[in-house]
Amino acid sequence: MISRANAAYRPAVGLDVRSLRVLRIICDTPGITATTLKELTLIEKTLLSKLVADLIERKLVRRSIHPDDARHFQLWATAAGKRTRASSDELGQVLETEILSVLSAEERGQLNHIVDKLVDEFRRSGREQG
Repeated sequence: MISRANAAYRPAVGLDVRSLRVLRIICDTPGITATTLKELTLIEKTLLSKLVADLIERKLVRRSIHPDDARHFQLWATAAGKRTRASSDELGQVLETEILSVLSAEERGQLNHIVDKLVDEFRRSGREQG
């Protein structure tokens, strides 16, 4: 499923699903620190650093020194990053509608509830592991 999504996203917006996930969180959380981004994505630090560096190089994200602590930096989506995110969201809605078309409205509701529960547990266990 991920490879199918990557095959759709890469030609359309130039990024894979993982990079888009990082970009979306940066768009949703202006000024986010790398530490918080790592906690939210549960992506290993070295890989996350490479993904963020690529987003910066593509001018989709910019970083600035944290005003309260010069050892940290904050991440901000650029206008191009926000446009890329919007385009990817539109494509995501099309893909989601296509995939979920085999489910009834009740089944989609059940699926969303189950996925939310699993994501909450996944994040909780990720925080506990550090």
